[in-house]
Amino acid sequence: MVLTIVDMANAPPDWRMDFVHQYGIPTSLIDSKALQNAGNLRDLSMAPLLKQHIVGVCQKAITDGRPIIGKIDRVIQDARVVASGIVVPEPTAKKTWCVILGEVHSISAVIRDVRLDDIDLSIVQLLREGLSAREIGDVIELSPRTVEHRIEKMKARAGVKSIVPLLIAKT
Repeated sequence: MVLTIVDMANAPPDWRMDFVHQYGIPTSLIDSKALQNAGNLRDLSMAPLLKQHIVGVCQKAITDGRPIIGKIDRVIQDARVVASGIVVPEPTAKKTWCVILGEVHSISAVIRDVRLDDIDLSIVQLLREGLSAREIGDVIELSPRTVEHRIEKMKARAGVKSIVPLLIAKT
């Protein structure tokens, strides 16, 4: 969970961000420490995309005068971030700050667009449910070895080293 106060007193590149509660789960895909240590939006290495989302959502909340609640599913750098959050604008007439509370559900590598047939989709779904290759083979009437080969082929087509990105990808 991340709790951030965005000070919007200056022009957008100089908006100050104070992380009250930081995102603490390590990831090799996004430099979350650099993001959270940045004093303002100008300091961000991934500036264009994050500025667009932070500035845009805070300005909309201020303009509407209402909180914004929603799901986030965005590609930032080479990572797909899935989260839910709420943006609360300052309730007074000053309108110089907003609060962002976000819960990151997953950060995963962006995979190549892969077309999966019905058998592959069945394997992915059963893997999500925690079944082993042997159990999946029993359910869809394939040998465990064939299931393992299909998993390896899906990973190769997607350009990933593990099955995890396929399990959390939209299918």
